[in-house]
Amino acid sequence: MTLREAARKFLLRLLIWTEKNSKPVLRDNLQFWQRQIHIHPVIIIGVNALLIFSALVIEIGPTPTKLFGLLLFVLLSFTLFIVFLKRNLQDLARDNDAMMLLGILTSLSVLLIETIKPFGSLSPLLVPIAGVILLASLLLGNKAGMLLAIAIPFMCGILYDFKLEYLFYHIMGSLLALNLSTKIKHRQDITRVGTKIMAINVISVITLTLLGPLPAGQLVTNILWACANGIASIIFVFGLLSPLETFFSRITNIKLIELADFNQPLLKRLMMEAPGTYHHSLMVASVAEQAAEVIGANALLARVGAIYHDIGKIAKPEYFIENQLASDNPHDAIPPSMSGLVVITHVKEGVTYAEQQNLDKPIVDLIKEHHGTSLIYMFYQKALQGGDDAEESRFRYPGPKPKTKESAILMLADSCEAALRLLETPSSNRIKETVEKIINNKFTDGQLDEAPITLSDLHMIAGSMITTLTSIHHTRTEYERSKQKDNNTDPQS
Repeated sequence: MTLREAARKFLLRLLIWTEKNSKPVLRDNLQFWQRQIHIHPVIIIGVNALLIFSALVIEIGPTPTKLFGLLLFVLLSFTLFIVFLKRNLQDLARDNDAMMLLGILTSLSVLLIETIKPFGSLSPLLVPIAGVILLASLLLGNKAGMLLAIAIPFMCGILYDFKLEYLFYHIMGSLLALNLSTKIKHRQDITRVGTKIMAINVISVITLTLLGPLPAGQLVTNILWACANGIASIIFVFGLLSPLETFFSRITNIKLIELADFNQPLLKRLMMEAPGTYHHSLMVASVAEQAAEVIGANALLARVGAIYHDIGKIAKPEYFIENQLASDNPHDAIPPSMSGLVVITHVKEGVTYAEQQNLDKPIVDLIKEHHGTSLIYMFYQKALQGGDDAEESRFRYPGPKPKTKESAILMLADSCEAALRLLETPSSNRIKETVEKIINNKFTDGQLDEAPITLSDLHMIAGSMITTLTSIHHTRTEYERSKQKDNNTDPQS
């Protein structure tokens, strides 16, 4: 068998295996841009390994001993890479889209290096590796950013004739970008980070010149390259952040803070048309945010998801208790089955509103999952007592169940806040009993089965929610007592 035939046979088997392990999709541009094409992580890692191996072969030369050495080096590097992913980034390793994004950023770095290299007039100092690390940290988190902050500068040093000065230079910029990525809250902050990358690049160039690896005669030129690197990093991040965020359904802190702005059209409508729901959403947001922080989930995502979770109630606000006047309940005029349908529909309406406003997929998923397949117990019991059609499935939300920690937290926070709002005297003991009962009921009902959440997490979530809700209701009770006391005070006395 010739080499060409062997390669063709291998590729054919690879394509068949990929087809079997991928979800069936329509082969058109719409499906592609909607991210319904899934590539197995093994293929992503393999393509990256092949790309790096090819680049190194071009650099070092295709002699048998060097090829064998390179093969061992690439295999060892990617084995360590995979071990690190599985041990420290399990959520990322299970997310095919995130793995694909990680692979694209790695491949992009190699291509940037190999594009600049043939142009002798362009310095290796120009390659915007810090921009790649900043982008990775914003889209995939700091752990993924740390992985690339070590791997890509190391790769750059190897591809540029194993020169340690380029490894040192790029790792300094990458580590700074990694540390500053957590401080980026608005898009203009990217420019500030870029200027700081520029500064560390200049310091690195001066250091390397004083130590000897970089020639003293080119100091001014190298400083200019270092500044150009900072500018290139800014352009790189600004140019790719939004497209990658949309294409891979990632949501950054920048976007979350923008969505949390109460001038957003949907939030304005919620405040004006369903003020009770608006207030409830803010309470749920506070509870969910604190609980997410305790278990290491994305607290900002939990908060923003909670703010938007009930936007579907805008369609029929008067049918939800938080928006009703004491003597006005439209459910009294309709059968329980219809009441259940109206309540269930608010999830579907919320998803529709969110999609019309082009809200990001993680927010839409939180809206869709925040009730799971829970039973609307009150109307179900009312139907049983009244002899109405009381098939349980008609009084359950259609789902899906929560699939993320943030979604599970939102479900629990929403249920706990709603239940406590109905208590006349929410004492500390009653709050504790209510929260623990709701969490236990959701767990035994199977609502948390699909969420990556442990019993230890649930214990910590319960503790956090009890603390937050006790604080909220204690403050409210003290205020009401003070107000009642003022009203009962005779101003003449």
